[in-house]
Amino acid sequence: MDSADLKALIASDASELKFYVGSVPLEVVRIPPGNFEMGSPVDEPGHQENESPVRKIRISRAFYLGRYEITQAQFQAVMGVNPSSVRGDNLAADQITFSAALEFCARLSKVIGVRVSLPTEAQWEYAARAETASPFYSGRSTVDLDKIAWYSKNSGGAIHPVGLKQPNAFGLYDMIGNVWELCADFLGPYSTIKDTDPAGELNRRGGMRGGGWDSDPEDARAARRLISDPMFGGSGIRVAIAPE
Repeated sequence: MDSADLKALIASDASELKFYVGSVPLEVVRIPPGNFEMGSPVDEPGHQENESPVRKIRISRAFYLGRYEITQAQFQAVMGVNPSSVRGDNLAADQITFSAALEFCARLSKVIGVRVSLPTEAQWEYAARAETASPFYSGRSTVDLDKIAWYSKNSGGAIHPVGLKQPNAFGLYDMIGNVWELCADFLGPYSTIKDTDPAGELNRRGGMRGGGWDSDPEDARAARRLISDPMFGGSGIRVAIAPE
């Protein structure tokens, strides 16, 4: 698919897109505009101060988000290197620094002729929740979490191939667990963010969302957020495309 065809599909509000880097496919799904409550109430187990106050936020424009976390095969196809410590083409790529994630998006943009980015924190949480308000998009208990995520209690101490757990209502897999996912920004205090499409300073130091294979349930909540730091060794990524 050339860039003109891809842009035409985006303009037509196609529900999903599939394109290739060489022979390696990559899929994104359309996330519709809508409203959600960002953050967590103080009585939610694992609640952190930077998740308050809960804010009613509107995502005003549709965007596309990766159906899966970027795999090692996809990262290798774009970047020519694989930073992951445990290798496997269909395993979620990890050990990606924020600067490397931005470079991945820039290079992929050139390959497909459409601007690719990391999602903002607000876009990520909206997409992860998929019209739910519970700690996990599957519910509140660890039984619910087991259905959708690889985390400390069921991962066997390892990253897993993408797409093996149940997706959320938007058709996104592994939004919770497996690998932490980098975002394009890290928002300031929730008390001061905008009600519509809030975004922090882009391309400086992004957030980390979703928890990973070694995270406890409290760190695998939709509201949980950390700021990225190369000293942690890097994270995984999921790409976004915003219609122009």
